[in-house]
Amino acid sequence: MAQSSADSTLTRLSQEGALPGRLKAQVRHLSKPRFIELLELIIQEFEYFLKAINLINNQSLETLLEELLEAFTLKIGQILQADRTTIFIVDDENQELWSKIAQGEGEKAVEIRIPMGKGIAGYVAETRKTLNIPSAYDDPRFNRATDEETGYHTRNILCMPIFSNSVNVVAVVQLLNKIGDDRFTLQDEKEFESFARSIGVLLESCNSFYTAARTQKGLNALLNAISSLEQSLELEVTLQSVMAEARKLMQADRSTLWLMDGNQLWSKVQSADGSKLVELRQANDKGIVGYVASTGETLNIPDAYKDRRFDSSADDRTGYRTHSILCMPVFNSSGDIMGVTQLINKMQGSFTRSDESFMRAFNTQAGIALENAQLYENVLVEKQYQKDILQSLSDAVISTDMGGRIVTINEAALSLLGCPTEVGTDEVLKDQQKIWEQKLRGRLLWEVIPIEHLRSRLADSLEFGTQQYVPEQTLQV
Repeated sequence: MAQSSADSTLTRLSQEGALPGRLKAQVRHLSKPRFIELLELIIQEFEYFLKAINLINNQSLETLLEELLEAFTLKIGQILQADRTTIFIVDDENQELWSKIAQGEGEKAVEIRIPMGKGIAGYVAETRKTLNIPSAYDDPRFNRATDEETGYHTRNILCMPIFSNSVNVVAVVQLLNKIGDDRFTLQDEKEFESFARSIGVLLESCNSFYTAARTQKGLNALLNAISSLEQSLELEVTLQSVMAEARKLMQADRSTLWLMDGNQLWSKVQSADGSKLVELRQANDKGIVGYVASTGETLNIPDAYKDRRFDSSADDRTGYRTHSILCMPVFNSSGDIMGVTQLINKMQGSFTRSDESFMRAFNTQAGIALENAQLYENVLVEKQYQKDILQSLSDAVISTDMGGRIVTINEAALSLLGCPTEVGTDEVLKDQQKIWEQKLRGRLLWEVIPIEHLRSRLADSLEFGTQQYVPEQTLQV
Protein backbone atom coordinates (compact mmCIF):
# COMPACT_ATOMS: atom_id res chain seq x y z
CA MET A 1 0.00 0.00 0.00
CA ALA A 2 2.85 2.35 0.89
CA GLN A 3 4.58 1.50 -2.43
CA SER A 4 1.43 2.48 -4.30
CA SER A 5 1.20 5.67 -2.25
CA ALA A 6 4.81 6.60 -2.99
CA ASP A 7 4.46 5.86 -6.68
CA SER A 8 1.20 7.76 -7.01
CA THR A 9 2.63 10.74 -5.10
CA LEU A 10 5.73 11.03 -7.32
CA THR A 11 3.76 10.41 -10.50
CA ARG A 12 1.06 12.91 -9.61
CA LEU A 13 3.60 15.55 -8.57
CA SER A 14 5.50 15.20 -11.84
CA GLN A 15 2.39 15.04 -14.03
CA GLU A 16 0.44 17.85 -12.35
CA GLY A 17 3.25 20.37 -12.42
CA ALA A 18 4.34 20.03 -8.76
CA LEU A 19 1.98 22.72 -7.37
CA PRO A 20 3.41 24.53 -4.30
CA GLY A 21 2.49 22.82 -1.03
CA ARG A 22 1.15 19.61 -2.59
CA LEU A 23 3.77 17.30 -1.05
CA LYS A 24 3.50 19.09 2.30
CA ALA A 25 -0.24 18.49 2.31
CA GLN A 26 0.27 14.80 1.49
CA VAL A 27 2.62 14.14 4.42
CA ARG A 28 0.96 16.38 7.03
CA HIS A 29 -1.14 13.62 8.60
CA LEU A 30 1.19 10.64 8.08
CA SER A 31 2.36 8.77 11.17
CA LYS A 32 6.10 8.61 11.81
CA PRO A 33 6.46 4.96 10.61
CA ARG A 34 4.46 5.69 7.43
CA PHE A 35 6.53 8.83 6.83
CA ILE A 36 9.82 6.88 7.16
CA GLU A 37 8.44 4.20 4.84
CA LEU A 38 7.45 6.86 2.30
CA LEU A 39 10.93 8.40 2.49
CA GLU A 40 12.56 5.04 1.77
CA LEU A 41 10.32 4.44 -1.22
CA ILE A 42 10.96 7.92 -2.62
CA ILE A 43 14.71 7.31 -2.20
CA GLN A 44 14.32 4.08 -4.19
CA GLU A 45 12.52 6.00 -6.92
CA PHE A 46 15.34 8.53 -7.15
CA GLU A 47 17.92 5.74 -7.17
CA TYR A 48 16.16 4.38 -10.26
CA PHE A 49 16.37 7.86 -11.82
CA LEU A 50 20.11 8.07 -11.06
CA LYS A 51 20.66 4.65 -12.61
CA ALA A 52 18.79 5.80 -15.71
CA ILE A 53 20.97 8.94 -15.91
CA ASN A 54 24.11 6.83 -15.52
CA LEU A 55 22.87 4.54 -18.27
CA ILE A 56 22.34 7.52 -20.57
CA ASN A 57 25.92 8.69 -19.90
CA ASN A 58 27.29 5.16 -20.44
CA GLN A 59 29.45 5.02 -23.56
CA SER A 60 28.58 1.33 -24.06
CA LEU A 61 24.83 1.92 -24.41
CA GLU A 62 24.97 1.71 -28.21
CA THR A 63 26.78 -1.62 -27.89
CA LEU A 64 24.09 -2.82 -25.48
CA LEU A 65 21.35 -2.08 -28.02
CA GLU A 66 23.30 -3.90 -30.73
CA GLU A 67 23.78 -6.92 -28.45
CA LEU A 68 20.07 -6.99 -27.63
CA LEU A 69 19.27 -6.95 -31.34
CA GLU A 70 21.74 -9.76 -31.99
CA ALA A 71 20.38 -11.87 -29.13
CA PHE A 72 16.72 -11.36 -30.07
CA THR A 73 17.49 -11.99 -33.74
CA LEU A 74 19.24 -15.26 -32.95
CA LYS A 75 16.54 -16.57 -30.60
CA ILE A 76 13.56 -15.60 -32.79
CA GLY A 77 15.20 -17.36 -35.74
CA GLN A 78 15.75 -20.47 -33.62
CA ILE A 79 12.20 -20.56 -32.23
CA LEU A 80 10.52 -20.01 -35.60
CA GLN A 81 13.11 -22.08 -37.49
CA ALA A 82 14.10 -19.45 -40.03
CA ASP A 83 17.26 -19.62 -42.12
CA ARG A 84 17.82 -15.87 -41.80
CA THR A 85 16.37 -13.29 -39.40
CA THR A 86 16.64 -9.50 -39.25
CA ILE A 87 15.14 -7.03 -36.77
CA PHE A 88 14.63 -3.50 -38.13
CA ILE A 89 14.21 -0.62 -35.64
CA VAL A 90 11.74 2.11 -36.63
CA ASP A 91 13.28 5.60 -36.84
CA ASP A 92 10.21 7.87 -36.75
CA GLU A 93 12.25 11.07 -37.06
CA ASN A 94 13.71 10.08 -40.44
CA GLN A 95 10.82 7.82 -41.48
CA GLU A 96 13.24 4.91 -41.94
CA LEU A 97 13.95 1.42 -40.68
CA TRP A 98 17.49 0.55 -39.61
CA SER A 99 19.39 -2.52 -38.58
CA LYS A 100 23.00 -3.63 -38.20
CA ILE A 101 24.12 -6.59 -40.27
CA ALA A 102 27.39 -8.46 -39.73
CA GLN A 103 29.23 -8.82 -43.03
CA GLY A 104 31.28 -11.78 -41.86
CA GLU A 105 32.59 -13.63 -38.81
CA GLY A 106 34.45 -11.20 -36.54
CA GLU A 107 33.76 -8.19 -38.77
CA LYS A 108 32.10 -5.00 -37.53
CA ALA A 109 28.37 -4.80 -38.20
CA VAL A 110 27.29 -2.38 -40.93
CA GLU A 111 24.18 -0.23 -40.54
CA ILE A 112 21.57 -0.51 -43.28
CA ARG A 113 18.54 1.74 -43.70
CA ILE A 114 15.27 1.30 -45.57
CA PRO A 115 12.73 4.09 -46.25
CA MET A 116 9.39 3.62 -44.53
CA GLY A 117 6.93 2.00 -46.92
CA LYS A 118 9.61 0.54 -49.20
CA GLY A 119 10.04 -3.21 -49.62
CA ILE A 120 8.52 -5.93 -47.46
CA ALA A 121 9.78 -4.57 -44.11
CA GLY A 122 8.87 -0.98 -45.00
CA TYR A 123 5.35 -2.06 -45.98
CA VAL A 124 4.83 -3.89 -42.67
CA ALA A 125 6.10 -0.93 -40.64
CA GLU A 126 3.81 1.48 -42.47
CA THR A 127 0.64 -0.65 -42.54
CA ARG A 128 1.20 -2.40 -39.16
CA LYS A 129 0.13 -5.64 -40.84
CA THR A 130 1.86 -9.03 -40.88
CA LEU A 131 2.97 -10.40 -44.26
CA ASN A 132 3.27 -14.17 -44.68
CA ILE A 133 4.53 -14.69 -48.23
CA PRO A 134 4.83 -18.30 -49.46
CA SER A 135 6.65 -17.30 -52.69
CA ALA A 136 8.82 -14.20 -52.45
CA TYR A 137 9.43 -13.83 -56.20
CA ASP A 138 5.68 -13.71 -56.88
CA ASP A 139 5.22 -10.68 -54.61
CA PRO A 140 5.76 -7.29 -56.34
CA ARG A 141 6.93 -5.71 -53.06
CA PHE A 142 9.93 -8.05 -52.87
CA ASN A 143 13.25 -6.58 -54.06
CA ARG A 144 15.30 -9.23 -55.87
CA ALA A 145 18.43 -7.04 -56.05
CA THR A 146 19.78 -8.30 -52.71
CA ASP A 147 19.49 -11.94 -53.81
CA GLU A 148 21.20 -11.10 -57.11
CA GLU A 149 24.07 -9.35 -55.32
CA THR A 150 24.64 -12.05 -52.68
CA GLY A 151 23.66 -15.20 -54.56
CA TYR A 152 21.15 -16.07 -51.82
CA HIS A 153 17.71 -17.36 -52.92
CA THR A 154 14.73 -16.18 -50.90
CA ARG A 155 11.82 -18.64 -51.10
CA ASN A 156 9.36 -17.51 -48.44
CA ILE A 157 9.08 -14.62 -45.99
CA LEU A 158 7.37 -13.96 -42.67
CA CYS A 159 7.50 -10.26 -41.74
CA MET A 160 5.73 -9.01 -38.59
CA PRO A 161 5.46 -5.71 -36.69
CA ILE A 162 6.68 -5.43 -33.09
CA PHE A 163 4.52 -3.15 -30.94
CA SER A 164 5.32 -1.31 -27.72
CA ASN A 165 3.02 -0.62 -24.77
CA SER A 166 1.99 2.62 -26.50
CA VAL A 167 0.73 0.53 -29.45
CA ASN A 168 3.30 2.06 -31.77
CA VAL A 169 5.37 -0.04 -34.15
CA VAL A 170 8.89 0.07 -32.68
CA ALA A 171 10.44 -2.60 -34.87
CA VAL A 172 9.84 -5.13 -37.63
CA VAL A 173 11.14 -8.71 -37.66
CA GLN A 174 11.78 -10.30 -41.04
CA LEU A 175 12.34 -14.06 -41.34
CA LEU A 176 13.50 -15.73 -44.54
CA ASN A 177 13.17 -19.37 -45.67
CA LYS A 178 11.43 -21.67 -43.20
CA ILE A 179 13.73 -24.59 -42.37
CA GLY A 180 12.37 -28.01 -43.28
CA ASP A 181 8.94 -26.82 -44.45
CA ASP A 182 7.58 -25.13 -47.54
CA ARG A 183 6.43 -21.96 -45.78
CA PHE A 184 5.79 -20.18 -42.46
CA THR A 185 2.46 -21.05 -40.84
CA LEU A 186 -0.26 -19.32 -38.85
CA GLN A 187 1.11 -21.19 -35.82
CA ASP A 188 4.47 -19.45 -36.36
CA GLU A 189 2.71 -16.08 -36.28
CA LYS A 190 0.85 -16.96 -33.04
CA GLU A 191 4.03 -18.25 -31.41
CA PHE A 192 5.81 -15.00 -32.19
CA GLU A 193 2.90 -12.95 -30.83
CA SER A 194 3.26 -14.74 -27.46
CA PHE A 195 6.55 -12.96 -26.72
CA ALA A 196 6.57 -10.09 -29.25
CA ARG A 197 5.09 -7.50 -26.86
CA SER A 198 7.82 -8.10 -24.26
CA ILE A 199 10.49 -7.66 -26.93
CA GLY A 200 8.73 -4.48 -28.06
CA VAL A 201 8.79 -2.96 -24.56
CA LEU A 202 12.48 -3.80 -24.16
CA LEU A 203 13.41 -2.42 -27.58
CA GLU A 204 11.41 0.77 -27.04
CA SER A 205 13.00 1.35 -23.61
CA CYS A 206 16.50 0.65 -24.88
CA ASN A 207 15.97 2.80 -27.98
CA SER A 208 14.68 5.67 -25.81
CA PHE A 209 17.80 5.47 -23.66
CA TYR A 210 19.92 5.28 -26.79
CA THR A 211 18.24 8.39 -28.24
CA ALA A 212 18.71 10.29 -24.97
CA ALA A 213 22.35 9.16 -24.80
CA ARG A 214 22.92 10.24 -28.39
CA THR A 215 21.43 13.65 -27.60
CA GLN A 216 23.61 13.98 -24.50
CA LYS A 217 26.66 12.94 -26.50
CA GLY A 218 25.77 15.51 -29.14
CA LEU A 219 25.47 18.27 -26.52
CA ASN A 220 28.87 17.38 -25.05
CA ALA A 221 30.40 17.35 -28.52
CA LEU A 222 28.75 20.71 -29.27
CA LEU A 223 30.22 22.28 -26.13
CA ASN A 224 33.67 20.89 -26.95
CA ALA A 225 33.41 22.12 -30.51
CA ILE A 226 32.35 25.61 -29.44
CA SER A 227 35.14 25.87 -26.85
CA SER A 228 37.73 24.92 -29.48
CA LEU A 229 36.59 27.80 -31.70
CA GLU A 230 37.62 30.30 -29.03
CA GLN A 231 41.28 29.28 -29.00
CA SER A 232 42.53 31.34 -31.95
CA LEU A 233 41.87 34.62 -33.74
CA GLU A 234 43.74 33.64 -36.89
CA LEU A 235 41.33 33.17 -39.80
CA GLU A 236 43.02 30.11 -41.33
CA VAL A 237 43.32 28.37 -37.96
CA THR A 238 39.67 29.16 -37.16
CA LEU A 239 38.63 27.95 -40.62
CA GLN A 240 40.31 24.55 -40.09
CA SER A 241 39.01 24.30 -36.52
CA VAL A 242 35.41 24.90 -37.62
CA MET A 243 35.64 22.20 -40.30
CA ALA A 244 37.30 19.63 -38.02
CA GLU A 245 34.89 20.17 -35.12
CA ALA A 246 31.85 20.14 -37.42
CA ARG A 247 32.97 16.82 -38.88
CA LYS A 248 33.41 15.28 -35.43
CA LEU A 249 30.16 16.74 -34.11
CA MET A 250 28.07 15.42 -37.01
CA GLN A 251 30.02 12.15 -37.47
CA ALA A 252 30.50 13.04 -41.11
CA ASP A 253 33.18 11.74 -43.44
CA ARG A 254 34.01 15.18 -44.87
CA SER A 255 33.28 18.82 -44.07
CA THR A 256 33.96 22.13 -45.80
CA LEU A 257 33.38 25.72 -44.70
CA TRP A 258 32.85 28.19 -47.54
CA LEU A 259 33.17 31.93 -46.90
CA MET A 260 31.55 34.70 -48.93
CA ASP A 261 33.83 36.98 -50.97
CA GLY A 262 31.75 39.24 -53.20
CA ASN A 263 30.03 37.02 -55.77
CA GLN A 264 32.23 34.05 -54.92
CA LEU A 265 32.57 31.43 -52.21
CA TRP A 266 36.05 30.37 -51.13
CA SER A 267 37.54 27.80 -48.81
CA LYS A 268 40.89 26.24 -47.93
CA VAL A 269 41.25 22.47 -47.72
CA GLN A 270 44.10 20.07 -47.14
CA SER A 271 45.99 18.95 -50.23
CA ALA A 272 45.93 15.27 -51.16
CA ASP A 273 49.18 14.60 -49.28
CA GLY A 274 48.14 16.81 -46.35
CA SER A 275 51.25 18.98 -46.66
CA LYS A 276 49.53 22.31 -47.38
CA LEU A 277 46.24 24.17 -47.68
CA VAL A 278 44.77 24.62 -51.14
CA GLU A 279 42.36 27.48 -51.88
CA LEU A 280 39.11 26.63 -53.66
CA ARG A 281 36.71 29.13 -55.25
CA GLN A 282 33.31 28.90 -56.91
CA ALA A 283 30.38 31.13 -57.85
CA ASN A 284 28.02 31.83 -54.94
CA ASP A 285 24.94 30.71 -56.90
CA LYS A 286 26.15 27.33 -58.22
CA GLY A 287 25.59 23.85 -56.81
CA ILE A 288 24.44 22.87 -53.32
CA VAL A 289 26.55 25.41 -51.40
CA GLY A 290 25.66 28.15 -53.88
CA TYR A 291 21.95 27.49 -53.39
CA VAL A 292 22.28 27.71 -49.59
CA ALA A 293 24.47 30.84 -49.84
CA SER A 294 21.96 32.61 -52.10
CA THR A 295 18.76 31.53 -50.28
CA GLY A 296 19.82 31.05 -46.65
CA GLU A 297 17.91 27.75 -46.59
CA THR A 298 19.11 24.49 -45.04
CA LEU A 299 19.53 21.53 -47.38
CA ASN A 300 19.43 18.02 -45.88
CA ILE A 301 19.86 15.63 -48.81
CA PRO A 302 19.80 11.85 -48.11
CA ASP A 303 20.78 10.93 -51.70
CA ALA A 304 22.91 13.52 -53.49
CA TYR A 305 22.58 11.94 -56.94
CA LYS A 306 18.80 12.38 -56.83
CA ASP A 307 19.10 16.15 -56.31
CA ARG A 308 19.39 18.16 -59.55
CA ARG A 309 21.48 20.84 -57.79
CA PHE A 310 24.28 18.38 -57.02
CA ASP A 311 27.38 18.62 -59.21
CA SER A 312 29.00 15.17 -59.49
CA SER A 313 32.10 16.38 -61.36
CA ALA A 314 34.26 16.28 -58.19
CA ASP A 315 33.18 12.66 -57.55
CA ASP A 316 33.95 11.79 -61.18
CA ARG A 317 37.47 13.25 -60.89
CA THR A 318 38.39 11.71 -57.53
CA GLY A 319 36.44 8.44 -57.47
CA TYR A 320 34.78 9.51 -54.21
CA ARG A 321 31.06 8.77 -53.83
CA THR A 322 28.85 11.38 -52.20
CA HIS A 323 25.72 9.96 -50.57
CA SER A 324 24.24 12.31 -47.96
CA ILE A 325 24.76 16.07 -47.58
CA LEU A 326 23.88 18.56 -44.84
CA CYS A 327 24.46 22.13 -45.99
CA MET A 328 23.60 25.11 -43.76
CA PRO A 329 24.23 28.88 -43.78
CA VAL A 330 26.51 30.72 -41.34
CA PHE A 331 25.32 34.20 -40.33
CA ASN A 332 27.28 37.11 -38.86
CA SER A 333 26.10 39.30 -35.97
CA SER A 334 24.13 41.50 -38.40
CA GLY A 335 22.15 38.52 -39.71
CA ASP A 336 23.89 38.49 -43.08
CA ILE A 337 25.15 35.25 -44.64
CA MET A 338 28.93 35.11 -44.30
CA GLY A 339 29.46 31.48 -45.26
CA VAL A 340 28.14 27.95 -45.64
CA THR A 341 29.02 24.71 -43.85
CA GLN A 342 28.79 21.54 -45.92
CA LEU A 343 28.95 18.07 -44.37
CA ILE A 344 29.19 15.00 -46.56
CA ASN A 345 28.33 11.35 -45.86
CA LYS A 346 27.00 10.73 -42.37
CA MET A 347 28.90 7.74 -40.95
CA GLN A 348 25.67 5.94 -40.12
CA GLY A 349 22.51 6.59 -42.10
CA SER A 350 21.42 10.09 -43.11
CA PHE A 351 21.58 13.44 -41.35
CA THR A 352 18.61 13.95 -39.01
CA ARG A 353 16.58 16.91 -37.78
CA SER A 354 18.55 16.61 -34.52
CA ASP A 355 21.74 17.00 -36.56
CA GLU A 356 20.28 20.15 -38.09
CA SER A 357 19.52 21.57 -34.62
CA PHE A 358 23.03 20.83 -33.33
CA MET A 359 24.61 22.22 -36.48
CA ARG A 360 22.48 25.36 -36.33
CA ALA A 361 23.72 26.04 -32.79
CA PHE A 362 27.29 25.27 -33.86
CA ASN A 363 27.05 27.58 -36.88
CA THR A 364 25.89 30.43 -34.63
CA GLN A 365 29.10 30.15 -32.59
CA ALA A 366 31.18 29.51 -35.71
CA GLY A 367 29.82 32.75 -37.19
CA ILE A 368 30.95 34.69 -34.10
CA ALA A 369 34.41 33.06 -34.18
CA LEU A 370 34.83 33.71 -37.91
CA GLU A 371 33.66 37.32 -37.62
CA ASN A 372 36.15 37.91 -34.78
CA ALA A 373 38.91 36.28 -36.85
CA GLN A 374 38.08 38.46 -39.86
CA LEU A 375 38.02 41.60 -37.71
CA TYR A 376 41.37 40.60 -36.21
CA GLU A 377 42.81 40.04 -39.69
CA ASN A 378 41.54 43.46 -40.79
CA VAL A 379 43.18 45.04 -37.72
CA LEU A 380 46.48 43.35 -38.57
CA VAL A 381 46.28 44.58 -42.16
CA GLU A 382 45.50 48.12 -41.02
CA LYS A 383 48.27 47.97 -38.43
CA GLN A 384 50.79 46.86 -41.07
CA TYR A 385 49.56 49.59 -43.42
CA GLN A 386 50.07 52.27 -40.79
CA LYS A 387 53.48 50.82 -39.92
CA ASP A 388 54.53 50.95 -43.58
CA ILE A 389 53.42 54.58 -43.85
CA LEU A 390 55.21 55.44 -40.62
CA GLN A 391 58.49 53.90 -41.80
CA SER A 392 58.29 55.63 -45.17
CA LEU A 393 58.17 59.13 -43.64
CA SER A 394 61.43 61.09 -43.74
CA ASP A 395 60.43 63.10 -40.64
CA ALA A 396 60.98 61.60 -37.20
CA VAL A 397 57.63 60.38 -35.84
CA ILE A 398 56.93 58.93 -32.39
CA SER A 399 53.40 57.95 -31.34
CA THR A 400 52.31 57.45 -27.73
CA ASP A 401 49.33 56.15 -25.84
CA MET A 402 47.15 58.44 -23.69
CA GLY A 403 49.60 58.05 -20.81
CA GLY A 404 52.57 59.27 -22.82
CA ARG A 405 54.22 55.87 -23.29
CA ILE A 406 55.85 55.18 -26.64
CA VAL A 407 53.81 52.91 -28.94
CA THR A 408 55.53 53.27 -32.33
CA ILE A 409 58.70 54.91 -33.52
CA ASN A 410 59.90 55.15 -37.12
CA GLU A 411 63.39 54.73 -38.58
CA ALA A 412 64.00 58.49 -38.82
CA ALA A 413 63.21 58.93 -35.11
CA LEU A 414 65.48 56.02 -34.19
CA SER A 415 68.28 57.63 -36.19
CA LEU A 416 67.66 60.95 -34.41
CA LEU A 417 67.96 59.19 -31.07
CA GLY A 418 71.28 57.61 -32.04
CA CYS A 419 70.37 54.19 -33.46
CA PRO A 420 72.92 53.17 -36.17
CA THR A 421 71.21 53.28 -39.60
CA GLU A 422 74.13 53.29 -42.03
CA VAL A 423 77.04 51.16 -40.75
CA GLY A 424 76.67 47.40 -41.25
CA THR A 425 74.67 45.04 -43.43
CA ASP A 426 70.91 45.45 -43.87
CA GLU A 427 70.29 42.43 -41.65
CA VAL A 428 72.48 43.78 -38.85
CA LEU A 429 70.85 47.21 -39.08
CA LYS A 430 67.35 45.70 -38.91
CA ASP A 431 68.31 43.67 -35.84
CA GLN A 432 69.69 46.78 -34.14
CA GLN A 433 66.52 48.75 -34.96
CA LYS A 434 64.37 45.97 -33.48
CA ILE A 435 66.45 46.00 -30.28
CA TRP A 436 66.11 49.78 -30.00
CA GLU A 437 62.36 49.63 -30.67
CA GLN A 438 61.86 46.95 -28.02
CA LYS A 439 63.81 48.97 -25.43
CA LEU A 440 62.03 52.24 -26.24
CA ARG A 441 58.49 50.89 -26.61
CA GLY A 442 56.52 51.40 -23.40
CA ARG A 443 58.85 54.05 -21.96
CA LEU A 444 57.60 57.52 -21.12
CA LEU A 445 58.35 59.95 -23.93
CA TRP A 446 59.73 62.74 -21.67
CA GLU A 447 62.20 60.27 -20.16
CA VAL A 448 63.60 59.51 -23.62
CA ILE A 449 63.52 63.03 -25.11
CA PRO A 450 64.42 65.75 -22.58
CA ILE A 451 62.49 68.64 -24.18
CA GLU A 452 61.61 71.36 -21.68
CA HIS A 453 58.09 70.95 -20.21
CA LEU A 454 57.41 68.08 -22.62
CA ARG A 455 55.22 66.22 -20.13
CA SER A 456 52.90 69.15 -19.51
CA ARG A 457 52.85 70.04 -23.23
CA LEU A 458 51.86 66.47 -24.13
CA ALA A 459 49.17 66.34 -21.44
CA ASP A 460 47.77 69.63 -22.72
CA SER A 461 47.64 68.27 -26.28
CA LEU A 462 45.98 65.00 -25.23
CA GLU A 463 43.38 66.72 -23.05
CA PHE A 464 42.52 69.79 -25.13
CA GLY A 465 43.85 68.93 -28.62
CA THR A 466 46.16 71.96 -28.62
CA GLN A 467 49.08 72.17 -31.01
CA GLN A 468 52.51 72.78 -29.48
CA TYR A 469 55.47 74.52 -31.06
CA VAL A 470 58.94 74.00 -29.59
CA PRO A 471 61.88 76.07 -30.92
CA GLU A 472 64.89 74.20 -32.27
CA GLN A 473 67.00 72.63 -29.56
CA THR A 474 70.07 70.48 -29.37
CA LEU A 475 69.04 67.28 -27.59
CA GLN A 476 71.26 65.22 -25.34
CA VAL A 477 69.73 61.71 -25.54
